[in-house]
Amino acid sequence: NQLTEKAMKEIIKIDGLTKKFGKTTALNGFNMHIREGEIHGFLGPNGAGKSTTIRIILGLLKKSSGQAELFSDDPWKNSVSLHSRLAYVPGEVSFWQNLTGGEIIDLLAETHGGISESRLKNLLAKFELDPSKKFRSYSKGNRQKVALVAALAADVELYIFDEPTSGLDPLMEEVFQNEVRDLKKSGKTILLSSHI
Repeated sequence: NQLTEKAMKEIIKIDGLTKKFGKTTALNGFNMHIREGEIHGFLGPNGAGKSTTIRIILGLLKKSSGQAELFSDDPWKNSVSLHSRLAYVPGEVSFWQNLTGGEIIDLLAETHGGISESRLKNLLAKFELDPSKKFRSYSKGNRQKVALVAALAADVELYIFDEPTSGLDPLMEEVFQNEVRDLKKSGKTILLSSHI
C-alpha cells in the first residue's frame, strides 16, 4: 500500500546522538524518529538539549557521535540542499534591523523558490502583521510573527519551530496552532520544540 509506505517514511532519524562541548555533555545517547505527516512535540526543560538537537539536524553543529539523518541524508555534509526542503524558526529571532518585515519575508522566501502571494497576504492578515515597518521597530511578538509568517508561507516538506510562540499573545498562539493543524492536514511534517 502506497499510503502505508508514505506514512512510514522517516523525515528525521536520530539514534544514540551525543554532543559534547569540551567536558560538558549536552546530549547523551538521544533517540528520536519523526515520520512524514506527523506533528512531533519536542518537550523538555530549558537546557535539556532541544536546541542543540535541532542545530545538529540543521547541520549547524557537528555531532560528537551517533546518527542524525534528515530526509535520509547527512545534515552536516549536505545542509544547503536539505535546507531548501524545510522552514525553520529559531527560539530567538534576529534579522536585519534596517529592512522591513516584508523585505525580510521576501528574502527568506527566495531560499524556498518563492511563496504564494495569496498565502502570504492571508497569513499577514491572520497574524495582524504590518510588513511595511522596519524590523528594529517591531515588538518581540511582532519579530516572532515575521519569522512565523515567512516559515508558514513556504511550501516545504518539514517545518521546525523552536519555541515558536515566545512573545505571542494567547490569540496569536491560537492562530499559530491552527496553522500547524492545517499543515498537518496537507501532509506536512512539523517538529515543535518547547519547554511548555
